[in-house]
Amino acid sequence: MQSSIRVVLLTTLGGVGAAWLGSAGHAGLGPRPRSRRCHAPTLQADPDDLESLFFDRAELFIRSGAGGVGTIGWASQRPAGGSGGAGGSVYLECTESLNTLGHLRGRASIHAGRGADGNDRASGSRGSDSIVPLPPNCLITCAKTNETIGELKRPGERILVARGGQGGQGNGEMWRQSKNNPKATLPPGGTERRHLLLSMTLVADVGLIGHPNAGKSTLLRAVTRAQPKVANYPFTTLVPNLGVCTPSGESSALPMLWLDIPGLIEGAHSGRGLGLAFLRHTERCRLLLHLIDGESETPDRDFLAINRELELYSPQLAQKPQVVILSKADLPAVAERAPAILEKLRAVSAHKRVICISAESGLNLQALAKRTRKLLDQLDEQLLKGG
Repeated sequence: MQSSIRVVLLTTLGGVGAAWLGSAGHAGLGPRPRSRRCHAPTLQADPDDLESLFFDRAELFIRSGAGGVGTIGWASQRPAGGSGGAGGSVYLECTESLNTLGHLRGRASIHAGRGADGNDRASGSRGSDSIVPLPPNCLITCAKTNETIGELKRPGERILVARGGQGGQGNGEMWRQSKNNPKATLPPGGTERRHLLLSMTLVADVGLIGHPNAGKSTLLRAVTRAQPKVANYPFTTLVPNLGVCTPSGESSALPMLWLDIPGLIEGAHSGRGLGLAFLRHTERCRLLLHLIDGESETPDRDFLAINRELELYSPQLAQKPQVVILSKADLPAVAERAPAILEKLRAVSAHKRVICISAESGLNLQALAKRTRKLLDQLDEQLLKGG
């Protein structure tokens, strides 16, 4: 793992993404800039569809610019008609300024500029390219064929997804090439249209999982500099939050990227709640911290319910190593029941990676960070031996 990790805080519903986007008009004629940053029309999310608020998937309809028309013109009775300009192309570009697909939520339509027509003695200008900014780890597929077009992983990477049409040739260029027909022209190339599906997946060392209000966001705030929203109602977290955790007193320890994912409920594997959006981001985590609400009347059943959802979604996901965390130990009622709850959790988890913490008082937070780092190091060693 790299020794330095750039922190990206996902604390707003696409607000960071909006800062990247500039204004852009629709395709038209005449001179225009060589390229432009595109924005999509703002669409309202369906209030009954929580997953639509997650902003990790989007549809994109794109159209490159057509080439300009070549003309017939004369200069001292010699063919001199100008050629049309080439149409603009559409590119997808990875940028670290974005961390969701919120700027493209719903269905977005992006057009590149049309090439300008030639005139009697001069060629037309090239149409402007359209550059669509996307966050890292974004997969692009064709909606019609389900073919993978590419994946943007690092800032600065760019993919051409629709090439602009070639400009039509005027009689001046045609005469210089063939000397046959002084009135001959060549028609311009047309547009290229595509319907794309975009999906992004966050990559982290550690994923925080558990029922809503189990204390995931509070833990992330306590051990990193991330500032996720914390409140006492379900689905407080509507987008993932990232933070970097480094165990204190461990100067040689590598930092860990922790990912707080919205709460999981029963039926998540079939899309209930934030279901599928949640599980997509869990797949790439190397280690799962499974938080159990200390105030729950059935902590062992909560643990089994979450793991069942992981198993139903992906057996491979269910096999990822977990650390089971009993939260809210600062509350007197939880502290009194903690020993008995920990025994139950050890029994149902079938391992000893069980710990009791309080994100509010700081109880066992450093111990958790050190043990998590140690477990990640062990996973790295196993991977090297196996590879």
